[in-house]
Amino acid sequence: MEKDNKKLIENKEEKPEKIEECFICHKKFNINADDDSYYRNDKYPICAFCAEFYGFYR
Repeated sequence: MEKDNKKLIENKEEKPEKIEECFICHKKFNINADDDSYYRNDKYPICAFCAEFYGFYR
């Protein structure tokens, strides 16, 4: 059972860290982290906090 879990972890491809600056609050963050951060209009990076706070505009 432990071997199966190790294989899953090893086979999981992690995205490289990509640091961006939030368009709204200017905080630096990793856009590839597994959270709500995204690119607005494929151009403007939005951090997870701002994405949640201003989510009703999406």
